[in-house]
Amino acid sequence: MPYIVVHSWYPPHIGEEVVKKYMEVMEKYPEEERLGDPTVPVAVSSTVNGIECLSISNIKPNMLEEALERTNNTMAMFNSIPDYRHETKVWMTLEEGLKSIGMG
Repeated sequence: MPYIVVHSWYPPHIGEEVVKKYMEVMEKYPEEERLGDPTVPVAVSSTVNGIECLSISNIKPNMLEEALERTNNTMAMFNSIPDYRHETKVWMTLEEGLKSIGMG
């Protein structure tokens, strides 16, 4: 079961706009338990570069493509906010990683 990891950054002065957009996104795209489990729904840190957020979801078998499409749709909603940046990555579990190098 892979993980979808979303990492985002934004300056503090747009925090209120980001929170409003997040509420809009959650209303339009509520959590879908059939796709996976939100291991880390949202973690937030204040850094010298602004606000940094992290979200990690453990995706159920055979649901990666649909979960990734959903993630891309939700994150696209933030594109209208200037200075908001994010990246989405798919990470393997330890077992999947070991298999990928012939050790599983």
